[in-house]
Amino acid sequence: MISKIKRLAACISACTVLSGCSGINFGVDTLLAAPKLTEEQTQIHQALIAAVGNNITLKYPKNGANRSAYVIANIDNESGDEALVFYEYTGDAAEDGLRVNLLDKDENGRWISVKEIAGAGTEVDKVILTKMGNDSRTNILVGYQTLSGDEKTLEIYSYRSGDLARIGTTNYSVLETLDINNDGSNELVAIRRMTNSETGQVTSKAALLQMDGEEVVMQQSIDMCDNVTSYAKAKVGRLSDGRRVLCTDCLNAEGNLHTELVYYRYQALQNPMALRSEKLLPICTRPAGYYSADVDGDGVIEIPSTKPMLGYENVVAEEQLLMTSWMQYKDFYELEEKFSGYYAVSDGYAMMFPGRWADKVTVKKDSSTGETVFYKYGGDINADMTELMRVAVAAKQQSQSYIYDGYEVVTSAGQLDYLVKLPTNKREQLILTIDEVENNFYVIES
Repeated sequence: MISKIKRLAACISACTVLSGCSGINFGVDTLLAAPKLTEEQTQIHQALIAAVGNNITLKYPKNGANRSAYVIANIDNESGDEALVFYEYTGDAAEDGLRVNLLDKDENGRWISVKEIAGAGTEVDKVILTKMGNDSRTNILVGYQTLSGDEKTLEIYSYRSGDLARIGTTNYSVLETLDINNDGSNELVAIRRMTNSETGQVTSKAALLQMDGEEVVMQQSIDMCDNVTSYAKAKVGRLSDGRRVLCTDCLNAEGNLHTELVYYRYQALQNPMALRSEKLLPICTRPAGYYSADVDGDGVIEIPSTKPMLGYENVVAEEQLLMTSWMQYKDFYELEEKFSGYYAVSDGYAMMFPGRWADKVTVKKDSSTGETVFYKYGGDINADMTELMRVAVAAKQQSQSYIYDGYEVVTSAGQLDYLVKLPTNKREQLILTIDEVENNFYVIES
């Protein structure tokens, strides 16, 4: 169990670092002092300013695996790496907008700028380097976005014979690469929104995209659910039967989330939520912030389903605390509960309820400390109840004071410790052991 928690905590820590990078634009004059600049990045940086000058600001991709303004990889399938750098001009040239520059090494092993291309937006959404279909070449996929609007622009570049060229473009709301049909090569899966020019109705489709020469073509598609205003989060994972899946959390017109799953079966894309929306959407529709996640690190994505905790059934929605069941999709349009408990969304953890807590335990917030307190429920949420456990989240440098007060660290993620305090009087049978807490406590990757 400890190894599982450490693995999840490490993942959270890494994501925190990456997301921190994406929100910072270092000016060129200060970049060399940035703590994460490597020797190779320094060499690339020097070659870049030699080609374009000092008046630039780096642009960091906001999503995806490549979060650095410097993307270094073997793009042309020849010996040695190339580098892509994303930036915008400042000063008098600021109106020129976002740029991508490809750099390569000359015969003397020195980095040089090969070509600069104008980007298709004001921000970099994501950068994907992948081979598509039977093509052995690596394609450069860059998603761009503007400050307003949900729709993004994909541009596909190719680096061949010493030249960087734009070979395709299309729009998307969600874009991922995965081997969705299990044929040994990655496919490009996109969710795209379309507006009927006559009626103004907006519909969405998930599609398999391929390159046909210099054109991006839709190989096949499937409908997504209606009533979606935006696609909040998407991630690639597995279903419980092992199939690869694109899991998308969608925000509807009422401000709630629901989840849609796109996978491949019977030689075609499938989206069970659209095919059986009347059955599945009521189960997986929940408040904003409750995102799907691989809770226990096994690669299978769980979908949150919520209802009021014991005692909150008649409380106004804004003041309710919720019980969250984590569901896995099964064949024949079934969502099956894997585990259930309290999900502290803002604190990033879930405490799953062991079997003996079912229908017996509720949760309240301690208004003076901000801690989550678990109680034996006696039928009235406002009456005195037996405290079973409390959870505190603290910065590492503050944890020692909690430990002196009887708390124990259950796990850590980044610079945060998650601490639990159990009553010293163990006569109440619902009080857990520390081992039971560890076996049911999960840090949730947001």
